[in-house]
Amino acid sequence: MSNLQNVSFQSFFLKKTKNTLKFSKIWVTISIIYLVDKFVQIEYFLRYTDIMVLTDSTWNYFAQIPFRVRSALAHSQSSVPFEYEDEPFFKSYDALCRVWVDRKTQRAVADSHSVSRQTLKEWETSFIDYGAVGLLPELSFANIDSRLEQLIVLIKSSRPHERSSHALRLAEALEIPGADLEQIRLLQRCHGYGQRMNKKDIEYFKGLQHILNSVAKQKTKKTDMHDAKQRAKTFLNFNRDHLQQRVELMKTLFQCPKKRQIRPVLTTFGISPNRFYVLKNRYMIYGIWGLVDLVQQGRTGEKISSELELQIIEQRLMDTSLSTTKMIKKLNLKCSKANVQKVYKRWGLSRFKKPVLIRGVLSSPVPAKVRHKESDMKQSIKSRMPDLIAKARLKVNLSFCRFIKTLSHRKVVISNPGAIIAAPFLDQMGVVEALHTYGPSNFQPVDITNNIIVNVLRIIAGFPTIHDYTMNSDRSVAIAAGLSLNPTKSRFYDSFDTLRFEHLQALRNDASRRAKELNIIEGKHIAIDYHCDPCDSRFPGDKALSKSPDKKGDLVYAHRPQIIWDSMTNTIINIAYCEGRSRAPSALYRFCEDNLFKIIDIDVLEEIYADSEYTGEKQLVYLMVRSESDITMCLKQNPKIKKWKEETIKQEEWQDYEKDYRITSRDFVLPETGKEFRFIVKQNKETMETRCFGSTHTDYSPVKILNSYHIRWPVETGIKDLIENYFLNRPTGTSPEKVEAHYYCVMLARMTIDYFRSILCCREWQSPEDWKCVLSTIRTSMFSNQNCELSRHDSGDLLLIFLDGDRYGIKTELAKRMEQRKKAGLNKVSWWGDIGVRIEIKDQYEV
Repeated sequence: MSNLQNVSFQSFFLKKTKNTLKFSKIWVTISIIYLVDKFVQIEYFLRYTDIMVLTDSTWNYFAQIPFRVRSALAHSQSSVPFEYEDEPFFKSYDALCRVWVDRKTQRAVADSHSVSRQTLKEWETSFIDYGAVGLLPELSFANIDSRLEQLIVLIKSSRPHERSSHALRLAEALEIPGADLEQIRLLQRCHGYGQRMNKKDIEYFKGLQHILNSVAKQKTKKTDMHDAKQRAKTFLNFNRDHLQQRVELMKTLFQCPKKRQIRPVLTTFGISPNRFYVLKNRYMIYGIWGLVDLVQQGRTGEKISSELELQIIEQRLMDTSLSTTKMIKKLNLKCSKANVQKVYKRWGLSRFKKPVLIRGVLSSPVPAKVRHKESDMKQSIKSRMPDLIAKARLKVNLSFCRFIKTLSHRKVVISNPGAIIAAPFLDQMGVVEALHTYGPSNFQPVDITNNIIVNVLRIIAGFPTIHDYTMNSDRSVAIAAGLSLNPTKSRFYDSFDTLRFEHLQALRNDASRRAKELNIIEGKHIAIDYHCDPCDSRFPGDKALSKSPDKKGDLVYAHRPQIIWDSMTNTIINIAYCEGRSRAPSALYRFCEDNLFKIIDIDVLEEIYADSEYTGEKQLVYLMVRSESDITMCLKQNPKIKKWKEETIKQEEWQDYEKDYRITSRDFVLPETGKEFRFIVKQNKETMETRCFGSTHTDYSPVKILNSYHIRWPVETGIKDLIENYFLNRPTGTSPEKVEAHYYCVMLARMTIDYFRSILCCREWQSPEDWKCVLSTIRTSMFSNQNCELSRHDSGDLLLIFLDGDRYGIKTELAKRMEQRKKAGLNKVSWWGDIGVRIEIKDQYEV
């Protein structure tokens, strides 16, 4: 029953039975039947939206249709397209027309079309059951979980620029079986969400999916449109077979040589000109499939938007305590509880009892009572399993082995020897052992080398981005990483897709333990700080990034690293990605527990210096109780601190500090601990601007506390050094996991340079104030823009020859150190096959 017939039928009963109870019951019954029928249609439509994942053969079939239609139209004399090459529909339809209408024998028709009589009978059966729709060619579809397809469409419709890795992470969190990046990209392609993100592609595949679903819907019921006993009379059945009517229309118009003959034909078929041009445009795009009668999807009332549904899924997976009522309250929704419940039921969110890491570091609740517990101190993997590479049967890259053999009889010119010099020191950091222990499966191949090593050496060599590195003709970084050629950018990005926060947490902690074993860090006086790096992505919201305050106080989309710094040795201890919405209370607890107390024993800690980010009384108490050390903080003026400030200023006991400031102090007793806390107010004499400081050193004078607070400055200069020389603000990718993977590479690069600097002990790299030089100075001295030759030494090691002499004697000293380390068994690189590097100096300009 068509929609027009339904409306007229209901109007008739509404007029005739307005005041009659009996007919009112009939009207209600018919209405219920009508609604049930509509819901059945919707159910069928939704069911068949889950199977239209095109295989390569189906994809190529539809990709060729527009070209074939245009080619056929160009070779014809008509302005209306119809028959085109390699379309099975025309072959089957013409064969049935000859048998049913022209009364040709089945044998003759089968022979003329080069098909068997069995095939002809199958065409006839499909034509009788479904009409012209039954003659459309059978297509192949990929067998993919329907929930994965719905998830991909949901993500792409709300966040078109979201990466495939986020969809994979959500699919794994929702426990959708068989999900991988290949299937996700196939699904995106079948819905028009390719790399170009063209709106025309999305519209084309949306129309194609609608056509395929309509065909599937029409094939769910046998209608017997044509009668095999009365073939000639029932072959044409335009009242029920709408596709056949349009086929005959296009066939008739195709035979009209002049445009002025089109209008009478349209009148004969009862089709308006506007409708004809719509059909013609669809035919030019989809071919014969464009003439299919589309099944419209009914409206089911209010519906949650795609963005909101995706947000509900993410929030529920990250916080399992969120019921439908709490979800409405948290997201401040103005909708019914039933709508949110539909999302919970559709994706089975209620069955997840453990939180899943999706959008970075989650905010953990503040513990009710902080208790002291023993630190879980461990050795690094390099110390615990020094023979891991041999036991795991890891091998040197095959192309690099061939390259090493080539160096025995030829020399290679390089200009960035810093990567080759730093490779033995990076190997001592245990990066290979850590990745093969804590990393994902794709970081555990047969080859020893991996892209983490390439990325670290790329940073040391001075390439700010992967693009700068891959576009450079010098191959020193690739050689230092155990490769013969630079890997492509896609390899970089794809290799980091499987790194998760739990992997990176273990990798960073292992690097810190190894640095402690190499005496790079001590952990006596440490500083904790944040850094706000505004994101340069065009679509930060799609990348699961959140907002945080910059230096001006404006809320911007940003990467937010949280850093622990060793103030005495001036090196990094640990660094982690912190979500912008995670503030001091929740961020501090988790960060210290996972990144500080598992590395530095509380017996070693003497003092912690913190910036104004850690301003609350709870954070202060936590650090005091947990670390059992002294705390010195710059306090942000929240209501509690302002109250202390007013009470301190009322004393009017000012004393001069330096030239432009005056200070006053007062001791307060902290609750829960009963310990005294010295509170200091520092005020500018001209601007009257005040800053607040606090320390547990009640035996120190206010002047000594402020002077000792300068011990925290290395973390400030260290962050600037990481930004300028280690490219901290240029992460590899924009997803939170890839940002933290970049932080891990920066951390390894800084520790490698600190280790190299401690071994060389160069006098020219040390300032009178005992400040060590930065990486840019080392690059200028020997790491970058050098004339060098690389060959093979008689001992089997790589031989690096500097050709421009040694003006300051630094290179000569380095050659001696490398020779000493060779005798100690430390000058070797596992991904080179346990060979080392020797250094020689020549002056090619010497007369």
